[in-house]
Parts: sequence; C-alpha cells; structure tokens
Amino acid sequence: MGSIQDNSTPFPFQHRSVDTPRKLRIAIIGAGVSGIGLYIRFRQYVPSAELQIFEKNSDVGGTWFENRYPGVACDIPSHVYQYTFEPNTQWSKFFSGGAEILDYVRGVATKYGVQKSVSFNTRVFGATWNEIQGNWTVEFGDAAQKGRTETQTFDVVISAVGNLNKWKYPEIEGLHDFEGKLLHSATWDPTWSVSKHSDSASSSYRVRDYTNKTVALIGAGSSAIQILPHLQKKCTEVFHYTRGKTWVSEPFGGEATQATIAGDKDSGNYSYTSEELRKFREDPEYYWRYRKNIERFINLDHPCLFAHEEASIASKQRIIENMKTKLAKKPEIYAALEPEFTPGCRRLTPGPGFLEALVEDNVHFTNSKIVRVTKDSIITADGKIQKVDAIVCATGFDTTFLPRFPIKGSNNILLADQWSSHASAYLSTAIPNFPNLFLLGGPNSATGGGSLLIIFESIIGYVVKCVQKISREHIKYMAVKPSSLRSWERYMDAYFPGTVHVENCTSWYKAGQKDYKVVGLWPGSSLHARKTLEFPRWEDFEYVYPEAQDSLGWLGDGWTVADREKGDTAAYLDEVDYPPVLA
Repeated sequence: MGSIQDNSTPFPFQHRSVDTPRKLRIAIIGAGVSGIGLYIRFRQYVPSAELQIFEKNSDVGGTWFENRYPGVACDIPSHVYQYTFEPNTQWSKFFSGGAEILDYVRGVATKYGVQKSVSFNTRVFGATWNEIQGNWTVEFGDAAQKGRTETQTFDVVISAVGNLNKWKYPEIEGLHDFEGKLLHSATWDPTWSVSKHSDSASSSYRVRDYTNKTVALIGAGSSAIQILPHLQKKCTEVFHYTRGKTWVSEPFGGEATQATIAGDKDSGNYSYTSEELRKFREDPEYYWRYRKNIERFINLDHPCLFAHEEASIASKQRIIENMKTKLAKKPEIYAALEPEFTPGCRRLTPGPGFLEALVEDNVHFTNSKIVRVTKDSIITADGKIQKVDAIVCATGFDTTFLPRFPIKGSNNILLADQWSSHASAYLSTAIPNFPNLFLLGGPNSATGGGSLLIIFESIIGYVVKCVQKISREHIKYMAVKPSSLRSWERYMDAYFPGTVHVENCTSWYKAGQKDYKVVGLWPGSSLHARKTLEFPRWEDFEYVYPEAQDSLGWLGDGWTVADREKGDTAAYLDEVDYPPVLA
C-alpha cells in the first residue's frame, strides 16, 4: 500500500495566544435606551473594543430626550420599562412621565461612563463598506447642518437610531401659512408648557403656554391621547380632529395593574407612597417579587393578539365596556371611534384621562376631514370654520425603516434600494450584503404585547455574541446568508396570518405595506424573542478571514495569556459548573 502524501498549503501559524482578542473599532449610532445598553454590554463582554457613539442630540436619552410634550409617558409600568440589570426602586408613579424616565436613562449612562464615548450634536451622513479592507467608512459632522464633515473607519457598525424619531407634519393645504402657534408633538416647544414666564427687562410675568387658549389637536395616536387631558384642563376650548378609528385600552399589565391603580385619584395611574418607596429601597427581596409579578402579567398579554383566543375576546369586551362607560355623556364619540378591526391590529393605546377629557364641555370632537388651514382657522369637509390660537399636530412619524442616511454595502448596494419593497433583517439584526453591520430596533424588533425591553436586551445580547465571535476568532467580517433571511421571512409569513396584525387597519406595524406584510413586530412573544436570540445559529452566516489566516488561525501558537504571563493558570476552578445530584 502506497503512502498518502499531504500536498496541502502549510498552516498559516499565528504567533499569538489563543485568547488574545482581535482589537476592534466599533461605531454605535444613537445614544438612546438601546445604544446605551449595548455600550454597557460591550464594555462588559468585549473589553478590548474601542467604542464610539454618534448622537445627533445634545444629550443621551433618544426618544425620551426628544419628546417633551405635556403628558408624555411610558404606556407600560415603570418597573417593567427599565434595564434588567439596573432596577430603579424609586419610580414615583406606576406609569412614570417622560422626564422621570429621561432622568433614569441619564443616570444609568452616567453610572457606566457612557457619555465619555459619545460625540454629541453629531449626525452620521453616510456609511460605506470597504470590501478589501473589511471595514466601514463612516461620514459624520455637525448635526445642525451637513457643511463640513469628516470620516473614520470602523470594523463594526451598529445602528441604534430607533424608528419613532423621524417626525413629520401632516399634508394639509395651508398648514404652514398658519400664523398662530404651530407645534408637532415630537418637537414640542418647552416654553409653551410653562404657565408663567419671567421677563427680566420688566420683572413682570406673562402667560406663555396654552392657558385660556383655543387649541386644535390633530391625531388619535398615543401622543394625542396623552396630550388631550393636559390641554383640556387649561385651554378655553380644545378642538380634537381625528380621522382614524382607534381602541383606547385599559392600562397594560392585567390583574397586577388593575389591582395597583384601582381607586387612585390620579385617573389610570398610581403614585407610590413614601412608605412603599422606603420598602422597595430597603427590602431587595420584596422589591424583586413585586417587580417580577408585574413583569409576569405584562408578558401574559401575548394571547390577546390572536382574534379567536378567549383572552382576545374577553379583552375586547372589557375595552368596549370601558370606552362606553367613560363616553356615556357623549355616546356619539364612541360610535365615531369604534374600529372594525380587533384590538391590537394597530398599536393599542392606554389613555389615562383621555376618555374623561373627551366628554368635558370645553372639548369638541370631530372626525370630519381637515381640507385647509388659513392664517388663523381650520376648515373641515363639513364646511365648518374654526378659529384657533394654536395647532398641535400629533400625527406620528416616518415608520418605513428606511435608513436616515445612505448605507452602501457589498458591490455598492444601497440599503434603501435593497429595502425598496419592504425592510427585512434576519432576526431583526443582520442584513445580507451588509457585513459587520447590526441593527437595534430594526424591522420586526418591536412587540405587540409584553415587555419591549426584554426583546431589546435580547437583541443586544445577540449582537454582543456576534462581535465576540469576530474578536475571539479574528474574523475579518461576517455576513448573514441570503438563504437565512429567506427562511426568516417564510417563518414570519406563516406566523402573522394567525394574528390580529393582518386585519384591515392602518398601522406602523405594517409600515404602509399594502400586502399586509408585518415589518414592525417580532413574530412571537417577548419570551419567544428571548429564547430565539439566546444562542446564535452560526451556520446562518458566512465568514471571511484575513488573507494570511486560516479559519482556525485564531488558535494561535499553542499558548494562552495566562501561560505566557505566569498568571492564574487554574482560573477554571473559580467557575466550576456543578451538576445537580439527582436522587
């Protein structure tokens, strides 16, 4: 028998320890809740990485920094809307306001030193993939104007820009000819929310907000629902214009929420007592049980998203009864608001105080279409002309998921072109043709029920594992396979037809898609997302290594750092995985 000759190329030996990571430069675009969480986890699990955050605003906080309209608040309980690793025992209310949430986010960022790596007032104007070098060139500059820009290269880029921040005014003839106060909920003038303003020249005080004004409020989404009660309390008259039909739900959280807010004088909310806050602070075990109970009930909302489930039927009946009861004084409003679709088809909106405000004598509801705005009035299709002092547009955002700046991937493919029919990313995180680019808050990353932050933290964990792999194995770049994305899309196309989301409603979940393709929501519960993202399927990606490196080149030269430095060569005894002893 003849000998077998090995004619293979000699192994490209790498003279480094097996646990010497590849040093990476990582760009995070956005310093909102998800960008901050990602930075913290990168510092924890990829400590060798050099991190740079680009933030267009002057401070951290994202949507909570930008949205300052009266009544802005989170619509899920405060003790659920927080990082799992950074519990806040001192939330003042069951549903906390935007200012308090912003303070919390700022505090977390400060504690973990996030701000020192943020370029504030800096907008990203473009990102281009360099195939040969295997890195991204990011163009950025002054957020106020493009003007002079500069570029830097990064090995990995993560977009954490969010989806609900590109606001727009409604397309109404003459809107910008209006000579009174014109506002959008997402770019609120904070001086118009202060009852009195000091004029330093005369030392006198003058009213600057909406007190005793006649104000028009346009829209019926979550922002309008939160704003109306505040306008109603201080305005002479409020004219609420809405075209869409909507369900106004009870506060999220089922029995846990109802038990907490029952009988509270602050309609639909609850203010914690000093004694409760003290116990939360001083008894960690008690607080943990309280928090876990609320989170458990929030995550039980998932069955309500299937129209024929008993939970969905019962939930719809409760919503109907609640709306009819609170609108009994003006039953015609219920008739105008009641949709034909099942609750949950579009984003459900709890409305503490909203329904109560609608029936007050100084609030006038109309669903007649606005056809024109003059310098001082609103004209509707029914021929009515209403003179107003101010117009508040709570009319939403551009929710197409299209990138806010050009992103050019392999073979000069523009992401906007690849997403021309609809936005799609594998497990909401990765896109074929765009290596070493990951998304937080991308397509199919939100939840129709349950805790959003559970999904976001799960996506953060997934992205961190991908970057760990790149660093540990000295990978030049990784990209998700087109076949993997197609499998993900087939799964979603099979899942969503069983849900309420494909019914005939206008919803940002569908991002305007006429074929009812759902691009906003994760195809499953929050817990489903957590389990799915816990362990990446590495076979769903393609990998490219440096020319001088074999796929196992990361094994190095047979040494570890501890071997070389005569360090703790028995560290494994500090982390023994002890199995349970079974009877």
